[in-house]
Amino acid sequence: MLVRMRLGLIAIVLMTAAACGSYGSPNAPSPTMTTAGITGSGFTPGTIDISVGSTVTWTNNDSAPHSVVADGGQFNSGTIAPGGKFSYAFPAAGAFPYHDGANPKMTGMVNVSGSSSRY
Repeated sequence: MLVRMRLGLIAIVLMTAAACGSYGSPNAPSPTMTTAGITGSGFTPGTIDISVGSTVTWTNNDSAPHSVVADGGQFNSGTIAPGGKFSYAFPAAGAFPYHDGANPKMTGMVNVSGSSSRY
């Protein structure tokens, strides 16, 4: 009888943990993979909306090198050669403005929603 009670309790705990998902809420958006392009005229799209834990991959579609540099220092791609890519996973919610290190007038924004906290 005691063994059955313990197994039942373990099953309840496991089902509850599975229902909560990895971000603590069954209604939390799932992390995604998002792509963005870089050309001589700017970043496309200019604004990216994602959830916590999502990854953005920028591809340099121009014939000149570019970079992706967060204004707040959270990420810096270094030089991305033509055809090259840079990816960054966003671990926290917030607004992350960024620019091209070689051309600061080329700007973009990543808006990250959700929470990374767990129960």
